[in-house]
Amino acid sequence: MDFVDLKVERRTGTGKSVARKLRQRGRIPAIVYGEGEPIPVAADPKSLLKALRTEAGENVILNLTIVDTEEITRKAMVKGVQVDPVSGIVLHADFLAISMERPIEVEVPVELVGVARGVKEEGGIVEQILRELKVKCLPRAIPDGIQLDISTLNIGDVVHVKDLAIPGGVELLTDREQVVVTVAAAPVEEVAVPAAAEAVAPEAAEAPPEEGAAKEATKPGAAKAAGKPGAAKEAAKPGAAAETPRKPSAKARPEKE
Repeated sequence: MDFVDLKVERRTGTGKSVARKLRQRGRIPAIVYGEGEPIPVAADPKSLLKALRTEAGENVILNLTIVDTEEITRKAMVKGVQVDPVSGIVLHADFLAISMERPIEVEVPVELVGVARGVKEEGGIVEQILRELKVKCLPRAIPDGIQLDISTLNIGDVVHVKDLAIPGGVELLTDREQVVVTVAAAPVEEVAVPAAAEAVAPEAAEAPPEEGAAKEATKPGAAKAAGKPGAAKEAAKPGAAAETPRKPSAKARPEKE
């Protein structure tokens, strides 16, 4: 295991005004816990982030040097980092002083390796339920991660914590019956059923008026004539619509002798 060197400065003041002045100088407020009284310090956020980007990640072990009237170096770990949710700027950090001879509790990531058979051949989906394991071990024995080969998993297969290969010297604290990963069938997309076709108009629908009738209806005065009082009565009289019979022609008179 490699150690990362990080130097911090002891600070005397506390409060928001002190923290603001530190950030203006490119430093952030931090605290060192673990041995005796907590020590307030100022740290370089860029150096801190660089240390956290190593393979050990958050479990990196630091050679933490505290600069005061004299320099004191001790082993420490980063136990917490406060980040501004909008700007992403580091605002505060907590360090934990540790002993290399005493076991500590840490969380290590679960790393999936390979492509599941159920994904390649059956179109399934890998669902990782548990991403970190809580373990207890000496600082030198902290694993960078617990690897799990999922290449032989089919749809419906489930891997529990008890199925993982834990390195020697590492005590598992997470519940052994917890599900770590499973391969599920891909969800079936529902096909929308097309709406029923609109009903066909009934055959008894009114036919469009003939061309001549339409012209007559549009002639000036046609509407007035239709609306004259008594027009409806005349139309309603019996025989009104029948043709008026012609008068019989007069009989030829006989010629006088």
